[in-house]
Amino acid sequence: MLGERTTAGGAPQIGDVEVGLHLIEGNANLTFIFFIALTLLAVLGLRFAFYAHRNDRATDLGRDGLWASLVVVGATAALFALLGLAEVVSSLRTPYRTAVLLAHVLALSFAATTLCRHALPGDDGVAVPDWVWPLGAVAVLAVFVGRIAAAGSDAVTAIGGLSALAFAGLGLATARRGISASRVQGTVVDTLLRHLLPVLLFASMVLVADLAVLASLDRAVVAHVQVVFVIMTATALMTATVRLRQNLAGL
Repeated sequence: MLGERTTAGGAPQIGDVEVGLHLIEGNANLTFIFFIALTLLAVLGLRFAFYAHRNDRATDLGRDGLWASLVVVGATAALFALLGLAEVVSSLRTPYRTAVLLAHVLALSFAATTLCRHALPGDDGVAVPDWVWPLGAVAVLAVFVGRIAAAGSDAVTAIGGLSALAFAGLGLATARRGISASRVQGTVVDTLLRHLLPVLLFASMVLVADLAVLASLDRAVVAHVQVVFVIMTATALMTATVRLRQNLAGL
């Protein structure tokens, strides 16, 4: 997702990995913005996973896998960011980070639909077929394997972008019902839904933007769009982390 890279000057090596700044699309400004955005996302992802884990231990709200999915949300966000940072500061290539981000979007969609079930218990209108989540995991695995086997494959890019769009659509469409439920307004379920949906939207758009490359849009332009969505994902995740911390403090 970081696109083509060039090395800025000579650099030392650790084994087969060359350590040093590797410019994204040959653009120093874009590289700097990506570095800041990914650093912010890594820190916030770890904090989000930490507070989700603490909430899991302190409440019984997540018996259906809610808190576990939120831990995955934070962990995958942090891992995606750390892999991106590794590509910026070394010659290490991690094309499978796209699959990590797709797993992040899938976990967000699962968490959103689970929260909606808490908001509308017994409402068949928010039921999601059991086969959806295993199918989503298969899509993540397909992108992971595809990126390792053929990092620049257009087919893998299409699978990743379209899967992210489907996951986001499922989570957003389902969660709208939970947000509109008057019985949960102002509760932790309501506020978590409101804070997680922007994270879901912005994170999915990082992958959806890759589809523009298939439409012959310049990769450098796409990278500039993606870094904006990474920043917005990190910002939205920060507000969700604050809500998790507040919920823990109020127990």
